[in-house]
Amino acid sequence: MTGSDSEHDPILEEAMDWLLRLEAAPHDPAVQQQLAAWRGRSVAHDQAYRRVARMWRLAGDLPADYADGEARAEPSSPLQRPSAGSRTIQSRLRRPVAVAGVAAALAACFVLLLLNSSLLFQLQADHATGVAETRSVVLADGSRLQLAAESAVAIDFEDGQRRVELIAGQAFFEVAHAPDRPFTVQAEGLAVTVTGTAFAVGLNRERVSVAVADGSVEVVSADDGDAAYRLTPGDRLTMASATGDISRAHVALADIAAWRQGQVIVAARPLAEVIEEIGRYHRGAILLEDSALGARRITGVFSLQNPIAALEAAAGTQGAEVAQFTPYVLVVRPK
Repeated sequence: MTGSDSEHDPILEEAMDWLLRLEAAPHDPAVQQQLAAWRGRSVAHDQAYRRVARMWRLAGDLPADYADGEARAEPSSPLQRPSAGSRTIQSRLRRPVAVAGVAAALAACFVLLLLNSSLLFQLQADHATGVAETRSVVLADGSRLQLAAESAVAIDFEDGQRRVELIAGQAFFEVAHAPDRPFTVQAEGLAVTVTGTAFAVGLNRERVSVAVADGSVEVVSADDGDAAYRLTPGDRLTMASATGDISRAHVALADIAAWRQGQVIVAARPLAEVIEEIGRYHRGAILLEDSALGARRITGVFSLQNPIAALEAAAGTQGAEVAQFTPYVLVVRPK
C-alpha cells in the first residue's frame, strides 16, 4: 500500500470533508463554488475529490453527478425519489463532521452498512456467520453443514422434508443418507437434490455454483425451463445470475470449498469475484475502483489468514494496487 494514500493524506481527508459538506447542503450555490475553487487549486485536489466520489458511487450511496460537484435536484414527486439503493450519505450520517474526523466517519458508515447486511441475514436465517467467521452445524437428521464467512442458511425440516435455503455466501454439506427423504438445497434459481452425498454451494453477486465432492446430485435450474443436470465427484455447475446461462467444469476435489482450509483457489475467475470472496474475511469495506480491472480473470491460490496480503497478491497479478483510505476502507485500483 502506498503511504500517500493512507488515512493521513490531508488532501484525501479534505476531499471527504467536501463530499459531506455538499451532502449537507446539496442545493447551496456557495458550497458548490467553494468546492470548485478547492478542486481548482491543483490536479491533485481534483483527482482526490473524484476518487472519493467514485468510491461512494461504487458503494451505491452517491448520485453520479456528485463527481462534478453538483447535487441532483430534489425530486418534485415522491414517485420520483431515488430508490433505497441510491440514497445518499445523509440518510446514514446526519450530523456535522470535523475535517480531522472525516475518515473515521466514512469508515463508520461502511461498518454500519456491513452490520446492517449481517443483521438482515440474522433475521432471515436459522444459521449465519459474520466476517472472518466459519461455523459447523449438525442438523436434526444428522447431516453436517459448514458455513463460510458472511454466509446464511434457513432450515425447513417440517412435514418429513429436508430443505435448506442458502441465503448468502457459501456452504458445504455432508448429507446423512435417507433414500425416502431427499435433501434439497435452494440457492436462487438452482435446486440441488440428494439422498446422501457431500457437495458445496456458493452464491455471490454474479453467479450460483454447485460442486460435488462425493456421491452425486441432481441440479434443477428454474431459469432453464427446469432443466435437470446430474453431477458426480469433481463436477462443478455454475449459473450466471444475470442471464441464467449454465456452464460445467471439472475441478480437483481438494479445491472444492477450499475456504475450509483457509484458502481461495481460483482458475480463470474475474478479479471482482475474488475480491468479494476475500472481502468476507476483512473487517471493513473493499471497493473496486475500475470495473474493467474487475472483469480481468486471474488464477491463483490465496491465503485467507491475512486478507489484506491476499488482496494485494490478487490485485498484483493484474498490476493493480491496494490503497488504504482508513484501516477499514481499502480500494483496489490500477497503478
